[in-house]
Amino acid sequence: MIKNLLTKKCLPIISTFCGVLFFNAQCNPVAEFSENFDAYSCCTMGVVPTCWNSIRLNNASQIISSTQPASGTSQIYQFGYGTGTISIVVMPPVSNINAGTHQFRVKMKANSAGYLEFGYVTDPADANTFVVLQPININNTSYTDSAAERIFTVPTTVPSGARLAIRNPGTSFAGHYWDDAVWEQIQNLSTAENNIQSGIGIYPNPFNDVLNISDTKDLIKVSVTDASGRLIKTLEKPSAAIQLSDLEKGVYFVTLHFKNGTNKSFKSIKN
Repeated sequence: MIKNLLTKKCLPIISTFCGVLFFNAQCNPVAEFSENFDAYSCCTMGVVPTCWNSIRLNNASQIISSTQPASGTSQIYQFGYGTGTISIVVMPPVSNINAGTHQFRVKMKANSAGYLEFGYVTDPADANTFVVLQPININNTSYTDSAAERIFTVPTTVPSGARLAIRNPGTSFAGHYWDDAVWEQIQNLSTAENNIQSGIGIYPNPFNDVLNISDTKDLIKVSVTDASGRLIKTLEKPSAAIQLSDLEKGVYFVTLHFKNGTNKSFKSIKN
């Protein structure tokens, strides 16, 4: 459920061209949200939580599904194949979409090789305003697979007022499922004592030329992206001290990739 209470009711509107839009009433932006979809049930087309939106074009399918969700009783299901067969689930407005302080975490699966896109819309009523931030290839068919949990950072260049969204562009015949969607703060570290859930920490923050990792035993890769979301560097089998002297001063997102398939991201500042 949305952490900051959102009490406005939503009215579905059926568009007169090319598709169906379920458009929710205007809601105040929230700083964080967590949604497991369990307050909703199968199987009306276009159902999304209060203050979310759904866009479906050319008979694309988007429902609440009860087929083995990651938690509880319900999840999002998106299906559609063919040119112009598009389903977009638009998340609630957030006040900090481009602050560089938060990340989107979600669990995903597909019943065959799947493909979705993480991005944003500038108009929740217009599918053409969708902008891709990251493609999502889904090969796991179960939420118990270590690859099910995905974490996405959002560049600071995303326009204020944009809405996070997940699109099925109709390029895969798979049925796509996702659950336990969370917009949450990225953990910042200022000392070695701070650590992520796995017990691994990076320090110092800010840093100069070297960024230290407290434990690399379960770490397989480190990736570094800039504030715009551009991949800058990938380090395979990193050592405890990674050299980043070639980076310019600025804000970066450092993502640790673990053997079990999970990722943890940090916002780090280079002096």
